[in-house]
Amino acid sequence: MREEHPIDRLVVALEGEAPESLVTAMRESAIQLAGRRSWVLGPPQFIDQSDEYGTRWFGFGLSLYTALPPWGAEIDPQVDRAHLEEVKELLTEVCGISEKSGASFQVEYAGELNGMVESGEMDSGLKETLIGEWERALDAADRST
Repeated sequence: MREEHPIDRLVVALEGEAPESLVTAMRESAIQLAGRRSWVLGPPQFIDQSDEYGTRWFGFGLSLYTALPPWGAEIDPQVDRAHLEEVKELLTEVCGISEKSGASFQVEYAGELNGMVESGEMDSGLKETLIGEWERALDAADRST
């Protein structure tokens, strides 16, 4: 893959109030995730930011090589599959946090809302569209080689 391949971010943002216990759990999850595997572009990072209105928000950010046209065809299929597994691992972790805390999270990729995690479950935008379509595209590519 060429060095200039663009990078996008998957951002998982906590919705609503963030009690300190939840922020601590999220920080700890980011540390645990980092040690679980070798990440293509680095492990998910814990995000603690304020927006332009001064509202503070928390979440996770994961860097991924963009698959948006025209660059998607340039991604090595093994790297693309590794990215998919990274996204699944992060979202599984977020589902666990959501289930334990009752918190909801919104998930954006490349600046576009893809779905939500609520009550420990991914919605259809994440399960069927983001992950499902990604898996189907990779499986189809595997069958064509």
